[in-house]
Amino acid sequence: MRSKWITGILFVCLLLTAQTPLALAHQPVCEFADLTASAPWQVPDATISYAYFGNVHPAGDIDYFRFQARAGQSVLLSLSIPAIEGIEVFSPLLAITGPGIPADGQLDLPTDLRIQPGQGAAMVSLGENPRYWFEPFGRKYFWNWDDSYFTAPQTAEYTVALWHPANEIGRYSFVIGQREVFAGADMDCFATYGQYWTPLSETASPYRDEADISQEAHDLANLLEVPADGAPEVRIRLFPLSNGAYLLSVKTSNFEFAPHLADQAAALNQGHAHLYLDGEKISRIYGKWHQIARLPDDWQQLTVALNANDHRVFGADGNAIADSIWRADLSGDTG
Repeated sequence: MRSKWITGILFVCLLLTAQTPLALAHQPVCEFADLTASAPWQVPDATISYAYFGNVHPAGDIDYFRFQARAGQSVLLSLSIPAIEGIEVFSPLLAITGPGIPADGQLDLPTDLRIQPGQGAAMVSLGENPRYWFEPFGRKYFWNWDDSYFTAPQTAEYTVALWHPANEIGRYSFVIGQREVFAGADMDCFATYGQYWTPLSETASPYRDEADISQEAHDLANLLEVPADGAPEVRIRLFPLSNGAYLLSVKTSNFEFAPHLADQAAALNQGHAHLYLDGEKISRIYGKWHQIARLPDDWQQLTVALNANDHRVFGADGNAIADSIWRADLSGDTG
């Protein structure tokens, strides 16, 4: 199974070098910013096969993946490890949490792993020993663990957590879903594909967006001034969903979302948005709708700011172009 999807990914890489039209069976995603409980990777569709190339860094890191599943739906969960020369096989663990999963007090889970009240957890079985495998197209080696299939006990949102039991750092490829969908490839992910066969350093962050995250407290002060006449505008609304998540509506005017141009030069009234929870940046927004898996019970304020491609916040007359929702001001319809 894994041999098939890895071959598919690297075949597309060869197509890229030949500048032929792209057709991707298993869609690759790269961890450009650290996954956390408050900013997990939201799986777009758990029936589609995604390969997420991630990092357990720093020591003690836990990565989170969230997906929706229907009652009785079988979801493939799989793990492969880039075989880095001179380093023993990296052996992280996976657990899945969610409603309908029986609580098991005997599980040896990290103390920092977050499980929602009333939900249970189960380990994802990966087998005893990984298999060493050579991928001929990209000429890369992997350690392939066994495939596992999770059957959703009810229609709900579930979370996969990934960590190393001895707090070691390392790289991995987490696969979810089976259905091959031909779609446009993530050029940024392809460009960094080779780095996953290089060792991590304790002192150097592997996350491309680390600088952006580390400056989150200053983002709203780092303005890119634009003329007030014709400046972008943003208005947000929050809608609760039946599964406890929220859907955030982001309405803009005089603004174009351009996710493919993130990290590029700034252009007038073009870019993406940053989402802040109580003043802390928790994610980027690349379109008119954004799902928030959970909000803490004591949250106070959500803010969305419009950002240029280079991540500076658009501003007019010295003020950030942003909109906020205060929990205390929410009416019954969350308007």
